[in-house]
Amino acid sequence: MTDTLPAPTETNIFLGYIDEAEYCRQRGISLRTAQRDRQLRQSPPYTVVGQRVMYRIDSIRTWLLERERQVERKASAPRAGGRK
Repeated sequence: MTDTLPAPTETNIFLGYIDEAEYCRQRGISLRTAQRDRQLRQSPPYTVVGQRVMYRIDSIRTWLLERERQVERKASAPRAGGRK
């Protein structure tokens, strides 16, 4: 009786990652904006493989959730001139 390892179901090592061009396309920004955001440390976490920038999809989602803003609804003050 021999032990065998299960066959990998997916051999793509970049499964769960998107490249910089796809990130820009989905976010609706230019490549230069993505580069600037990384330089200013305002981008989601990324990985550089050779010269290729890759973003992990789960990290992008977490990054987006961290930037979610809660809107507090307050009664507004009466406007100048009010109704007559």
